[in-house]
Amino acid sequence: MKEIAIVGIIILAVIFASGCTSPGASPDPFTGTWNVVNPEQFNATSFTYVFNADGTGNVTEVFEDPAKGISMFNITWQAVGNSTYEAAFAYQLLLSDDEKTFAISGDGSGDRFSGDGFVGIWTKDIPWENDGVIYEGEFAFYENNSGAFSWYYQNNTTLESTYPLIWSKKDGIYSYSYLNDISTFTLGTDGILTETWKDVTHTYTRV
Repeated sequence: MKEIAIVGIIILAVIFASGCTSPGASPDPFTGTWNVVNPEQFNATSFTYVFNADGTGNVTEVFEDPAKGISMFNITWQAVGNSTYEAAFAYQLLLSDDEKTFAISGDGSGDRFSGDGFVGIWTKDIPWENDGVIYEGEFAFYENNSGAFSWYYQNNTTLESTYPLIWSKKDGIYSYSYLNDISTFTLGTDGILTETWKDVTHTYTRV
């Protein structure tokens, strides 16, 4: 998955409210299932987008490392004109009944976070190690539906990076999206779909 890590992978911006196809209209050529041409870019054996006509969808990643399993996340998308589209990830939280732990739905890592009530600070139970450096992960959710995910150096609690987010609750389910994590897709006349995320591009073919 496009993970929340120092390399800045992961996930999302706002949850789009538009992008739906009107009843009876011709299907948007963007809708359907698309496989990435080069899954090695994600250290995966496959990376697949599904775009539904109602502006929703999902992305599924099968990792090369069997221990990581499979990740699946919901997305929302909208057309912005000239065969161009924007998509954002919507991460759902699996919150315990006592609101003291949560995991991220579809996340193959199995990471869990501990806190005390949804609004507040949530700390990653198991620190993350990268190139011999250990980092503590922390979510902060505020009453105004804003928040952030941050990485701290474990040895001195210095902030390494932070990613602003917004959160919402619908039908009892909490979800969040990153403010600066939008992918732009362009559908070429050759039928190739090109994704641009920040300064990285990926190409996809229809299944």
